[in-house]
Amino acid sequence: MNVDLHMHTSCSDGVYTPEELLTMAETAQLGEISITDHDTVEAYSHPCVVSSSVSVIRGIEISTEYNGEDIHVLGYYIHTEHKAIAEYCQTFHQRRLERALQIVDRLAGLGYELDRTPLEGLIKQGVAVGRPHIARMLIEKGYFATIADVFQEVLHRGAPAYVPYQRCTIEECIELIHEAGGVAVLAHPGLIQHNLQAVLPYAFDGIEVFHPKNWGRENEFMEIAKTRHWLISGGSDFHGVPGRFPEVVGQFYVPSERLHTLLEYRRKK
Repeated sequence: MNVDLHMHTSCSDGVYTPEELLTMAETAQLGEISITDHDTVEAYSHPCVVSSSVSVIRGIEISTEYNGEDIHVLGYYIHTEHKAIAEYCQTFHQRRLERALQIVDRLAGLGYELDRTPLEGLIKQGVAVGRPHIARMLIEKGYFATIADVFQEVLHRGAPAYVPYQRCTIEECIELIHEAGGVAVLAHPGLIQHNLQAVLPYAFDGIEVFHPKNWGRENEFMEIAKTRHWLISGGSDFHGVPGRFPEVVGQFYVPSERLHTLLEYRRKK
């Protein structure tokens, strides 16, 4: 069986709805997936998650940082209706909206005029608004050709329209996931350029060994998991964005036997 434990929907910054994602997962013959939207569990309010022939591990990807660098924490097997998770998502949605509107204001000062209404509408739908949503709006207005162009020019950390936002600490993210009954996994360590060794001592339960940005370093991350007795995870980080690998569900997957300890964790609960 092939699995993909890192996927995003339109409930955060993915392109496809939960229904569309699950249909594509079925077509790709994935046996098990996890929808790990950024700072939201809205996807799990969709009936398709329960009715799909694809088994779904309930998950989330929480945003934090260390020493000015983005660090993401994947939470698996969480109780998505847990009070702490619900409160976190509600608070973070509001923070994301406030940040998005500040970015729109900065863009206006740079000559890029955008309507705030669509962003406010997304928040009302339970979507965790982020920079990719603003990037798509800029493309629709004809200001840029691709999302990569938008980030390179105006939205990357330190760019003219970038606005930092308040996030939970790594400890708080891990505690939140544990409180909701889940396991906390360090996401895509291959993307952590400067602070990997510094964040490893935190109380993670696992590490995402298999990820498109980890190519060539899987053995390194496997050794970290072995040394620390951590669970091993893996997934495509699928968003459905043109030009961002993988563009198609099933283009990147992990054989289930490589993640057997994490997949068996459900039965131990």
